[in-house]
Amino acid sequence: MLKWVPYSSKLHAISSFIQRKAGSQKARWGLYFYSALESIIIPVPTDPLLAACVYAAPKRWWKLAIWTAIYSVIGGLIGWGLGWFMGDLISFMLQNDTIPFLSAKKFEAVSTGFSEHGLLIIVLGAFTPLPFKLVTITAGLFQFGVLPFIIAALFGRTVRFLLVAGLVKYHQNPKILILISSIIGIVITVSYIILGH
Repeated sequence: MLKWVPYSSKLHAISSFIQRKAGSQKARWGLYFYSALESIIIPVPTDPLLAACVYAAPKRWWKLAIWTAIYSVIGGLIGWGLGWFMGDLISFMLQNDTIPFLSAKKFEAVSTGFSEHGLLIIVLGAFTPLPFKLVTITAGLFQFGVLPFIIAALFGRTVRFLLVAGLVKYHQNPKILILISSIIGIVITVSYIILGH
């Protein structure tokens, strides 16, 4: 016979489980490894895992965000390398729809704008919900410079993950939330203006 448990008790149990598991060293390495894979093939964003780890260890919030960004860029470099060295194979596979989570239509949409605004696309792709794996592979496919790629990707990923981690850390302080959101909004706007012209 099932025992009735109050809703608040269930939430507390879930919260305690997350804190126990997500606060461990293994969870952090899992987060970083997942972040790297998400930049290559995994379709589900890293943000929920980062949020769970920050929730479990709020004092580490900025370190978690920065390391998650670094590993995401490392994964992005692998995606860039795939595009650079396997361009012909990727094109063939796209034409035959044999790459999971990567349709020819999405790839073509990114490719069209990449020739004109490559650097801007990397920054925005690293920050926005646009699948980052599309951006990394396309950057390599079109032989975009590796150093500008690293700088743009690291900037976009760091800003994004700092925002996510900051929102989790300071979710009970509206003033800090407003400050973080405003600073990030200004940075993104200025970078868009500078890079877009």
